Amino acid sequence: MNNTMFIARSLVFYPGVFEENCKELSDEIILPSYHLNKLMEHFDDDEILYLTITNTDKNLSCLVTIGSPHTYDKNTIFAPQWVLELIGCSGNCDSVITITKADVSDIPVATNIIIRPLDPIAFELDTTACFENAFMNLHSIKEGITIPVPVPEVGKEFRLFAHIEKVEPASLCRIVEGEVGVDFINDFKEPDTPKFEPATPHPTPIIAPMLPPSNQILTPIAEPSPQISAEERREQVRQSWLKRLQNTSTPT
Repeated sequence: MNNTMFIARSLVFYPGVFEENCKELSDEIILPSYHLNKLMEHFDDDEILYLTITNTDKNLSCLVTIGSPHTYDKNTIFAPQWVLELIGCSGNCDSVITITKADVSDIPVATNIIIRPLDPIAFELDTTACFENAFMNLHSIKEGITIPVPVPEVGKEFRLFAHIEKVEPASLCRIVEGEVGVDFINDFKEPDTPKFEPATPHPTPIIAPMLPPSNQILTPIAEPSPQISAEERREQVRQSWLKRLQNTSTPT
């Protein structure tokens, strides 16, 4: 099986792709039935069918699982588009593809996934339920990738893209149903701005004028000095600061 080479095609070219049984967010690839039967000889009955799919032209690999077989072309495999993009095989890809049985004995089970949705609509839904349902068809998860999450509540063909920010306890983990938690980074949340309330003005005290005793001789009050302009006041303050700086900088 290691020497068998294929041409990869997106699931959008697979007959029946729009039927309800087609898992759009999945890591399952569809193999020619002949090769699938030969490959099954290398797996135990209760073993999850993990494969490594490799683009030999670009030396890029991805961990996937085996889905259903097909009988259309013995040299073609069908895979989700997002999986093909991870191995540099997008569009009309003619790269030579190989598949081998993957050794997952050293790959831990994911305990927590931190997700950064790239669309604010993610936070208008039941975000956790949305992603938990999507992950039902994933058997592994890798840090740093972007996945398309179908959201039927919005529309049949609507896809919510999300970046996998962090995977714990390792950058590549297996997913076992019911054993992974999810946390989200919300880049669309408006920052909390402090609320400034106007200060309550203090009432100005009313001071009653002090009247001199009736028998006291009143002396004339001096005329008030002329008021200075705001510009003159600023100049006085500036000069005052200059003098203060000069005094502090002059050695004693």
